[in-house]
Amino acid sequence: MEGVAAAKGMTDIVSSLTSGITSSGLFGTVAEIMPFIIIMIGFAFGYKVLRKVVKGAAKGKANI
Repeated sequence: MEGVAAAKGMTDIVSSLTSGITSSGLFGTVAEIMPFIIIMIGFAFGYKVLRKVVKGAAKGKANI
């Protein structure tokens, strides 16, 4: 009897996941976090360039 209950529970979980995740909901969430992602990419690029400049300046080189 436990196997039947577990299978029914898994079926309920799968059906709730497939009905709960829609393309509009997914893209709505992505649209909300996109500004944060863009800022993080810009920060990472700036940090990389800054590290390269500081490393070159410590050796007396002017590389960008």
